[in-house]
Amino acid sequence: MILDILKDTWIMIPLLYITYCVLEIFERKDSSDDSMFYSLQKYGPLFGAILGLIPQCGFSILAAMLFLQKNITLGTLIAVMIATSDEAIPVLISNPHLFSSLIALLVCKFVIALVVGYFVDFVLIKKQSIIHFEDMEEQEDEVEEDTNNACPCCYIQYPLYISAALRTLKIYGFIFITSLLISLCIEWIGIDALETILLSHSIFQPFITALFGFIPNCAITVVLAQLYTISGISFGSLLAGLITNAGLGLVCLIRYGASKKQIFQTCAILYITAVLSGMICILI
Repeated sequence: MILDILKDTWIMIPLLYITYCVLEIFERKDSSDDSMFYSLQKYGPLFGAILGLIPQCGFSILAAMLFLQKNITLGTLIAVMIATSDEAIPVLISNPHLFSSLIALLVCKFVIALVVGYFVDFVLIKKQSIIHFEDMEEQEDEVEEDTNNACPCCYIQYPLYISAALRTLKIYGFIFITSLLISLCIEWIGIDALETILLSHSIFQPFITALFGFIPNCAITVVLAQLYTISGISFGSLLAGLITNAGLGLVCLIRYGASKKQIFQTCAILYITAVLSGMICILI
């Protein structure tokens, strides 16, 4: 079984490595200017939806910190979180036959993030007091420092090619373990039982994957993507799970003292959006 899994998955390694090399180049660009902060504040959910599409866990953390400091609206935070897909994108990229699904996923997440973000700001919560950056002193430095402290994995410690290789091996390890566990489950309980547990071919499957997505770990996005590659879950269910998996953004809200109301609002909006989006995708 292990040899079969290696045979089926080793081809992912070159594609994963190329993907992470590109991401490393992007992440290592000089970000000494605060254009990203100002863009989030100026353009709100529009820029948040675009930023969230980049598979980088730090952006949801950044958005959470800015929201707690009242620099951005809840709608902007929600837009970043909805658009975030973390490691699911590299996994899908490493499966060339799923390119069409990847494009559809990115388009759906962008549109949903945009619509829900503006809906939150202009319908659900109309009055939100925002502190503009020009009225603050040294705020951006504090945000950057807190973001780094909240996300140690975002530090750049190695040369680009080594860092990309380490990230590739890490995610490939997740993929291999996930594939092995799924294969063992199928062999142990049977594919029919597994489909029953996952509510396969059911419109209610997004309810489960959306809850599963709240687990704050990049491995969860790998699991969801792998389940989709073997048709264990539908595209709508994959979308639902990835909408609620907002990187470490939710963890930051809790860690840095967000009110219970703010946490509940954020989780409720994400879950309802995830379930409805997933069910609509299944129906159409």
